Amino acid sequence: MNPEAVARLAGELGRRNIECVYRATGAEARSEVLSRIPENATVMNGGSETLRQIGVIDALQTGPYQYLRPRVAAENDATRRLAARRRATVADVVVGGINAITQSGEIVNSDGSGNRVAAYSYGAGKLILVAGINKVVPDIGAAFERLRNVAARDECRDLGVDTPCARTGRCDDAACRWPTRQCGKVLIIENEKIRGRICVILIGEALGY
Repeated sequence: MNPEAVARLAGELGRRNIECVYRATGAEARSEVLSRIPENATVMNGGSETLRQIGVIDALQTGPYQYLRPRVAAENDATRRLAARRRATVADVVVGGINAITQSGEIVNSDGSGNRVAAYSYGAGKLILVAGINKVVPDIGAAFERLRNVAARDECRDLGVDTPCARTGRCDDAACRWPTRQCGKVLIIENEKIRGRICVILIGEALGY
């Protein structure tokens, strides 16, 4: 994306009460993410290949935060783990990725169970979303095309789950009705009422699914 396109997208997000900052590299984006997390804050992350690639997941493991994901993973009892996952959706700070973002500022994400999009839509105190420039698409139709036939497909293949998109490379919505589906819940963020709650960090690299 050229600087003019970045500025236009930042302006569109600003009209939706969502902050947008641009960082040229993954390393710069990682520093930006971490600078926005207060010491001792409770922190949760949504599943995101971009966060992993730029080193945010590793940094959360050792930072001065109350990182909740290891606590959830360590819970062996299914009922208590579900309760821990629910509590994590209202962490002080949630960091995550974006499946697609339109040039007019609509942010589109899918989720298998819904805990990630629950945090995105309302639960998280502060929400920091990272996205490589490959996630920017012209319009909402292109966002759903990307979500179903790129992001969900590649995640299913990476997880090794047997879904129509993983097998054929294309979504077959009517044939995908089982727990392994990774786009069971879809969220479109059109606007944010709470000023300062959401920040999108746009990265000048192609990252993630």
